[in-house]
Amino acid sequence: MMPVVAGQVVEPIVTDSYEISHSAINKDVKIGNFALVTVYITNKADSAIFLDAALEGDVTNISTLNTPRIRIEPEERNNFTMTILGSDTGVFNGNMFLTGDFVQVLPVNLSIVTGADSQPEALAFEIIPKQKNAIIGKNFIYQIDFQNLLADTNYNLTVSYELKSVNDEDAAFGSAISEDEDFLFLNTTATILREFDIPSSVKPGDFLLNVHVKYLNTESTKTIRFVLKDSFLNTRLFGFLPLKWPLLLIILIGAGGFGYWYYKKKQAGKRRYVSKVDYGTLPQEGPRAAFIGKIAETTKNAYFDIDQLISHTVIAGSTGGGKTVSAEVLIEEALLKGSAVMVFDPTAQWSGMLRPNTSQGMFDLYAKFAMKKTDARGFNGNIKQILDARQKLDIRRFIKPGEITVFAVNRLDPEDIDVLVANMIKQVFDAGLEESKELKLVIIFDEVHRLLPKFGGAGQGFIQIERGAREFRKWGVGLMLISQVLTDFVGETKANIANEVQMRTRDQGDLNRIKTKYGAFMLQSLLKAATGTGMIENPTYNRGEPYFVAFRPLYHMHARLSDEELENYNKYNDMIDDLEYQIKQLDEKKVDTFDMKLELKMALDKVKAGNFNMVNIYVEGLRPRVLEQFEKLGIQPKKREIELISQDELDKAFDEAKKIREEAATEEAAKTEKKEEGPQFAPLRLATGLVVLSPQELVDALGAMADADLAKHVNAEKNDFADWLTKTNAKWGEAMKKAKTKDEMIAVLNAPPAEEPKEEKKEEKT
Repeated sequence: MMPVVAGQVVEPIVTDSYEISHSAINKDVKIGNFALVTVYITNKADSAIFLDAALEGDVTNISTLNTPRIRIEPEERNNFTMTILGSDTGVFNGNMFLTGDFVQVLPVNLSIVTGADSQPEALAFEIIPKQKNAIIGKNFIYQIDFQNLLADTNYNLTVSYELKSVNDEDAAFGSAISEDEDFLFLNTTATILREFDIPSSVKPGDFLLNVHVKYLNTESTKTIRFVLKDSFLNTRLFGFLPLKWPLLLIILIGAGGFGYWYYKKKQAGKRRYVSKVDYGTLPQEGPRAAFIGKIAETTKNAYFDIDQLISHTVIAGSTGGGKTVSAEVLIEEALLKGSAVMVFDPTAQWSGMLRPNTSQGMFDLYAKFAMKKTDARGFNGNIKQILDARQKLDIRRFIKPGEITVFAVNRLDPEDIDVLVANMIKQVFDAGLEESKELKLVIIFDEVHRLLPKFGGAGQGFIQIERGAREFRKWGVGLMLISQVLTDFVGETKANIANEVQMRTRDQGDLNRIKTKYGAFMLQSLLKAATGTGMIENPTYNRGEPYFVAFRPLYHMHARLSDEELENYNKYNDMIDDLEYQIKQLDEKKVDTFDMKLELKMALDKVKAGNFNMVNIYVEGLRPRVLEQFEKLGIQPKKREIELISQDELDKAFDEAKKIREEAATEEAAKTEKKEEGPQFAPLRLATGLVVLSPQELVDALGAMADADLAKHVNAEKNDFADWLTKTNAKWGEAMKKAKTKDEMIAVLNAPPAEEPKEEKKEEKT
């Protein structure tokens, strides 16, 4: 319905969630009279709406709100009413504020007038349809509510009704359809409930119902609009075939429906991925949403809240399963959203991020994800070689929005990776970063399984990663750990990582973990997963249940740069670092170096773009000018040396991380004991260097434990696991003693016996 106020049509306010009958209130009231204005709100959302109303301006001198607060259920409507008293002539302006689940401001313009020009305010009435749509051949039910606005006068009403087509009334019926008049005597309020009999000859379309009222030598008309539809049995297929005619057609349709159902059932049996997906709980498209691919075996786009990377991410899978591609998709989106990225890359694979994709195989996948060849692009960044695991890095220098820095660590010995990770985590703590709720920096450690003792690690790296995972998020720094197996991450390390991406794997530990946690159907889905399709786990997505995503193809080149290009990056970065160090010395001597710094920046930009010929031109022109300034000063430039972190500093950071871990474990144990959630377990250090705090953590660790390490705990002379369990539950410890194989031990840990009752101490009487 479109309201009419003081002779003017007032447009309603229509949104996807609600509809307001008035966008403004314009009213003329004769002095000495009352007027009632009703503002209707229709709730189109799925949940109830709560609203408050308030008046502002000089309209408050002559008007009051009768209903300042309302609740509107879904698919229903309610109203605010405003009474206007014509006490003084003049023009009164202001606003009606609607606040609550949404905010709207309705301008209010009131005029209190004298003389014959004003309309008498004696009657207010409203048409309320009882059904959303009308059906041809059936009755359209509606209600009319009347209210007498005169306190001391009662009067008669004559009410007539008319139905008209909106677009072409002659095509619907020869003239407007009218019904008998109603007569009633109005005291204060009255209601009429009517049914309009719509003839079968009328064609479907939009219609108007006009209600015309005569009273006190005046007249008033109101109108509502509704949709007239044909009955179901008269619905025409293909525009000409009524459903009620061919019963045989109905039988054929039923048979076809059964055949389609049977076909879908057979197809479902062939599906690779059987996880349940609640699409309403998945990330939706938005300014901070990353487009990462498609929900597996659907056409629905898959998104990821890029700021979730602050909660840290672990990506695991066998070689060839697509774990690097899934990681690079997330990193591409992080860069596009303005985050900085640092990658510690043992294979230089990530160097391809700086070049656009040229692979036809990757291009062939673009159309499936609504991508175009023109989308291919490289990302702004640089490649630096790390030759010493203890090299200090100024983390702040690398936090440049939308820029990636690839640190090639392929020349380090395997045992140095542990030192490198511990060193880099410490550098973040020393950087003094500002707090941020948005993702500012992603730090990636590829092939992080090298930190495990069985691969030569000393355990320091994992302890430092655990500390970083606990504290980095407050600075907007997210860790991304890429490994061949997910069971490498146990205890507090895993507890502080919210995002897990499991690509196809053959690792028995990971397979056992998935089967135990989610069941055999998820295990089968993962075993059948195609390359590039992975299982995502995040407690805020899909009600905490895992789901599968087919990751989109990459924008950049999925291949390492050539050895020659990598060597050029190393060579020219060294030259620029040397010149930067020399210019810094000139700054200290109060030499004007503005032009030199500008040329040095242009040279660095050319390095990032891979335009080494231009870099050479800038460097060769800049180097003699810098040396000339030193000659004028009569001194020689100092040689740049790489600053290294001392072993004492690393040991101190490691001890601090261990202390924080122990404090966190103690605090968590205290909380658990306070809540009385079950038996408590002392920390158990494994031969691998890891510490487990619960039977479930031991299950995860056993899945990845080598037989040689297992024999250090369970042999003819001792059984560390049985002794550990016995301290809490003797029956559990006895069951573990009987277990001979790794699978039997895992079965015992997953099926604890009932707790033994604690003996109560008896007080002795003296």
